[in-house]
Amino acid sequence: MEEGVSIEQLIRRAIEDGLTLEIDYAKNSYEKSSRVISNITISAEYGVGYISAYCHMREEDRTFKISRIVDARIVPSSSKRTAKQMFNYDFDTSKPIFNLYGEEY
Repeated sequence: MEEGVSIEQLIRRAIEDGLTLEIDYAKNSYEKSSRVISNITISAEYGVGYISAYCHMREEDRTFKISRIVDARIVPSSSKRTAKQMFNYDFDTSKPIFNLYGEEY
């Protein structure tokens, strides 16, 4: 983030100038994710303090609580650094699969 510029000021600038932001967002579960967002607008869907934007990672419009944005940076509008990646895994069906508790499926 730019020195001396608050996240709210950066968001306001992105809205006014149609800029794309990369944000570090703290989710409900206290996990942090990095998202590239564009087409940012103020959202009244959940009350004051929310924005709506196109999330390049989820490839859909999402609503973000401003107080959960822990950092923000202006990025080129063509940036999709956190876009979904498709992986092709070949699973060995001869090996067992275990859940988080060590129980075999």
